[in-house]
Amino acid sequence: MAEKYDVVVIGAGNGGLMAALRATKMGLKTLVIERNNTPGGAAASFVRGRFEFEASLHEIPDFGEGELRGNLGHIFDELGIDCKFLQVSDAFRLVVADGKDITMDVTVPHGKKEFYAFMESECPGISPVLDIYFEAAKEMERGLEYLGKSRGRPDPQVLRTEYESFCKILSLSAGEFMRTIGMPQRAIDIISAYWPYQGADMDTIDASRYLLMTAGYFLAGAFVPSMRSHDIANAIEKRARQLGCDFWYNTTAESIGLKDGAVDSVTTSDGRTVNTCAVISNAFPEDVYGKMISASDRSQIPEFEIKKMNARTLSFRGFVVYLGLDRSPEELGIKDYNIFINSTTDTKVLFDNSASRTILEDDFVDNVTCTCLNIVKPDCSPAGTTHYAITMALNSDVWEKVTPEDYASTKRFLANKLIDRAESVLGLDLRSHIEEISIATPVTFARYMNTPQGSIYGYHSSTWDGMSSRTLAGGSEQTIPGLYFCGAHGNRLSGFLPTLAGGDQIARPVMGYVMGGGKR
Repeated sequence: MAEKYDVVVIGAGNGGLMAALRATKMGLKTLVIERNNTPGGAAASFVRGRFEFEASLHEIPDFGEGELRGNLGHIFDELGIDCKFLQVSDAFRLVVADGKDITMDVTVPHGKKEFYAFMESECPGISPVLDIYFEAAKEMERGLEYLGKSRGRPDPQVLRTEYESFCKILSLSAGEFMRTIGMPQRAIDIISAYWPYQGADMDTIDASRYLLMTAGYFLAGAFVPSMRSHDIANAIEKRARQLGCDFWYNTTAESIGLKDGAVDSVTTSDGRTVNTCAVISNAFPEDVYGKMISASDRSQIPEFEIKKMNARTLSFRGFVVYLGLDRSPEELGIKDYNIFINSTTDTKVLFDNSASRTILEDDFVDNVTCTCLNIVKPDCSPAGTTHYAITMALNSDVWEKVTPEDYASTKRFLANKLIDRAESVLGLDLRSHIEEISIATPVTFARYMNTPQGSIYGYHSSTWDGMSSRTLAGGSEQTIPGLYFCGAHGNRLSGFLPTLAGGDQIARPVMGYVMGGGKR
């Protein structure tokens, strides 16, 4: 006899884990099905030699203490997630270098007092503009909280009268908003350094999304889990299990069964069938609609969903060079946790460079990020060594033309260019101290995460399809009844904070659907 659950979550990435925990806490009988043997998705680590490399390489805002505790921190507190974090000392270092000629080199601090003082030193008299900027972030939090309570179906009159600023900001890109409030160009250039975390240029990224992220980072600081990013996934999973959530690992959700046009069951690759009226998918819509819905049931997929999926383009694919160095950061002259290396401050140029179809052959590499985990967690690698990673985001499927025979040489060729760029701009000697090296291409991420073309950022955040439009439309768009999505391709888009918060949010309409008896 088939087992029965109120909701089945497909994929134990961060979004899926949070959705499962929230659904379980609200009283729904919940099952998580994960094809890998551990939770976390991209939030993972792996061992090479005596080094354990952190795969995600991303800090998180919102985990300050007291008044600095952000929304995500409060969600963790409410759900009882026990995970320890370490604070990052500075927001980032931004180095702009056309070749070897450095035109900008700034290190931006965390904390309201420190950040304001730094920005005043760069742009005298900017404090009133910063006040407007961060007040707008509060308005976005208020508006999103209302949307959450309305379960995606807000009252237009309430939005117009009580959330006027929220509605105005929703219509603007981050670049448009900064110019509208009179922010000087140098300040825009500095604050825009986080653009790679959003996967789009500043005139495409939603102002709402960028405001929330940067307010968290600049005012309250950034954090990394005290162990590895697996720490977060393990803590969420542990709490979900305590509340009664079930997990099936090493198990692939092969098909989603429909009945009368609505979700009715999930069948795994080993032949088990689970009856359910709701599915939250951490897997991409391409996989769900193209593989998990049987050919005989595909006529029940709303045409709108197919058009929307085909209209979207995939966002950043990752290319990462993980280095285990045989000297300490002090010996190597490494002082910064996170460094952005760009050729210009023009984010449209940088975004276009990331989409170059000749990026594998080009002599020059751009939009490079260097991360040294030891700066935050000195014991993350053996004594006298350094955990270092160099990342480059790709916004086109350049690996489609790489043959299996050329794969190894191609990835080494690109890795060498990234190492050269970091050494040249930062004046470091990395190459002669490499003890371990591991290179992850989009093919690596596609194989492990099962995402199209190795996308780590979901869909491109375009002007018609950003966080604002997805959030507002989330409760009204037609889809298969009982089918919901979370993760980097969900309403909140990519990154630790959006996927965790988005997973928590999506469980609420699921609760209403299940308690209402589904479509039946």
